[in-house]
Amino acid sequence: MFQRVLLCYDGTEAGRRALKRGAELAIFLKSRVYVLSIVPPSEFDPGVMAGAAGHACLVDCRMTDHQRQMEESISWLRARGTDAQGFLTSGNIVDEIAAHVARLNIDLIVLGHYPQPSGGMWWTRGARSTLAERTRCCILVANERGLPADPA
Repeated sequence: MFQRVLLCYDGTEAGRRALKRGAELAIFLKSRVYVLSIVPPSEFDPGVMAGAAGHACLVDCRMTDHQRQMEESISWLRARGTDAQGFLTSGNIVDEIAAHVARLNIDLIVLGHYPQPSGGMWWTRGARSTLAERTRCCILVANERGLPADPA
């Protein structure tokens, strides 16, 4: 059914829950798993802020945190007998997911669900087309447990 699953993670609690739910599904289905850790674009990039203050920024803590969380997820999956590989990226979220889906021949994308204060979801921000329009695979949007679905 779903032989190649892409678990997309953006560093949030909702993303972490989706990562766990998607991993459990992939383990059950005996799928090959790819964890795509996406560092969201930020208005306050550490390198830019340090440069503006006249200092050098040698380490992007956002990337370090995402790398650590991705490695923990890969270890968790491998400990359960799942073939897993991780990718760390930054940039336009929809572009990055679509590129990995095409390159890895993904059957199922798993995402966390939470709205942005400015509208839309984290994985639609700034996109000219939706993720569903850009990919030819199934998408599982893991909603928060206990919350009613948005009727709109």
